[in-house]
Amino acid sequence: MLVAGDGELAIFDALQDSPPKIVDGDNPHSKIFLTNSQLNDLPLPARHLVDVETYHYSIDGVTALSMIAQLGCPFGCGFCGGRMSPSLRRIRTRTSDSVVKEMVHLYKQYGTRGFMLYDDELNVNPKMVELMTLISQAQKDLKVEFRLRGFIKAELFTDEQAEAMYQAGFRWLLIGFESGAERILTNIQKRATLTDNTQCMAIAKRHGLKVKALMSVGHPGETEETIKATRDWLRLVKPDDFDTTVITTYPGTPYFDEAVETAPRVWTYTYQKTGDRLHSVEVNYNEVAEYYKGVPGEYTSYVYTDYLAAPDLVRLRDWLEADVREYLQIPYPEASAGVRYEHSMGQGNLPQHVLRSTNQPGIQTQLK
Repeated sequence: MLVAGDGELAIFDALQDSPPKIVDGDNPHSKIFLTNSQLNDLPLPARHLVDVETYHYSIDGVTALSMIAQLGCPFGCGFCGGRMSPSLRRIRTRTSDSVVKEMVHLYKQYGTRGFMLYDDELNVNPKMVELMTLISQAQKDLKVEFRLRGFIKAELFTDEQAEAMYQAGFRWLLIGFESGAERILTNIQKRATLTDNTQCMAIAKRHGLKVKALMSVGHPGETEETIKATRDWLRLVKPDDFDTTVITTYPGTPYFDEAVETAPRVWTYTYQKTGDRLHSVEVNYNEVAEYYKGVPGEYTSYVYTDYLAAPDLVRLRDWLEADVREYLQIPYPEASAGVRYEHSMGQGNLPQHVLRSTNQPGIQTQLK
């Protein structure tokens, strides 16, 4: 059987003696589709069933655990999964008091002072500054300092938010800038412009917040020039850390769901406003583990554009990362189990007849 959408209440239907084949928790009109109040009233995660001591994660040297303060993301980026799914697209938020209560519980129960918030874009919550203020007050009451890390949306970021986040203990932000080329940001439907992204970096720096810039290559219309533009932008804004991935077209993303088969085992997504295309090779998931991140130097691309074949995307990705790391003096992460979690390695290789592209020109110049 399959549970789709919100699972917190759907699980009780799934555990019946004769459950239905599909439990639909993705229908907003269903009683098992979580409302704000239901989300807020849920019990805290049963961390007592987990060996918390073996969870080795830290923020600025402070031992940390993971939290979720809200559900959903309202944006429609082409590479992101569930863009048409209500349970993933609609925002549901807990109250600020509820979130702080969980932090205080984790501190008192486990001594936890670090919190990784895995919400999609913390600052889509209109009460985010209120939440940060309450987190700050809780630390004063407890006479302790927290350290926090989380994701924000660039074009929504303000000085007020940044100041409140720093006071609450944030020292690291993760921001999906994706590209340094305006053309690619348009094709992604990112909404943020290059100016928005540059301003976001400036705001973070003004308030002492370090930024890990999350970048990607292989979008519709990707060219050698757009990848060079991403390199140049990273050099300009100087993030404290970054990664660069080759795009994967997962089921549930517009890149996958809106693609049409244009050749045997090749599916093509077209962004209608510009006509730029992305081609992806059909993958047999019984044979290939296809991940959105890979280990530097060991990437495999299952996509290509009208301008760059799959091997070129891999080579350019590797070049971009090496160039920017050298320029900004950001070392590669140490090879460890934790790093391999961050950089999940793709497996398998594309057939050579797919990798060779007679109508996709390769890179003709030596990149420097």
